[in-house]
Amino acid sequence: MFWVLYFIPIGMLVGTLSGFFGIGGGIMVMPILLLAGLKPALAVATSLMFTLGTSLSGAFTHTKMNNVNWKIAAVIGTVGALATQGSNRIVIYISGRYDWLLNFLFILLLLYFAWSLYQRQKKKTAETVAVIKNEYAAALFIGMIVGFLAALFGIGGGFITIPLLIKWLGFDSRKAIGTSLAAIIIISIGGILGYSARLELNFLLGLCLIGGAFIGSPFGARMTARYKVEEINRRLAILYFFVITSLLVDLIAAFTSPFLEYVSMGFLAIFLAYMLYDFYKHLHLPLAEEDGG
Repeated sequence: MFWVLYFIPIGMLVGTLSGFFGIGGGIMVMPILLLAGLKPALAVATSLMFTLGTSLSGAFTHTKMNNVNWKIAAVIGTVGALATQGSNRIVIYISGRYDWLLNFLFILLLLYFAWSLYQRQKKKTAETVAVIKNEYAAALFIGMIVGFLAALFGIGGGFITIPLLIKWLGFDSRKAIGTSLAAIIIISIGGILGYSARLELNFLLGLCLIGGAFIGSPFGARMTARYKVEEINRRLAILYFFVITSLLVDLIAAFTSPFLEYVSMGFLAIFLAYMLYDFYKHLHLPLAEEDGG
């Protein structure tokens, strides 16, 4: 059982990125858990445990920085937690049968949001006016989408929540990150409870990941203050590129050579090394100016 302790530093590293980008971190933890030998359904459930840790820690830090709209987060999280109860049944059914299908669908999803982020950057407009007038109706719809996909792919949903909060509600990047993390708390709890009723989970492994996340996530959240909004968006776009490439290689591995799974992990490791070096450079820079919105 001592092997699970290796997941503490893994949780620290991925947790740092989670706090910075406002994502649960499941997209980077999932391939690691699968390579460790966990079945897809168990990997998804364990990944949700990790996202719970990163979201708790990151949301606490962002709350102190006044980056969380708790009313919107509560609506997204509550609706999302209910939606997880539908998708976990799908994962349990296809686990071991059509595992490649999850990767394929996730790639399509990420390509859409990467394109949306690119279009926003290309226009170079910082729209702060809500696209959808009724913010609670928008939050309800976001919760339905995020909750269903969170339990389907083992992610907290930050990849989805953040672009939609920016595009539909006019949130700036920092407030979108903080609100996303707060919503993920509720969504992750709903997903974990749903899976625990149907599977025997390794809670010790989940606690090791969460312990590491509690160390890394606050640092990542504080680092957002040293970046301009456009710099955060640029690095988020780079993350999309590396994750999509990693998933594509992993998808090919399912039909060719299992060795490619390690190549897939290599892309994530390269991005992680890049971000750690980038954080090191920004530690010595003055705090970025606050954005309006």
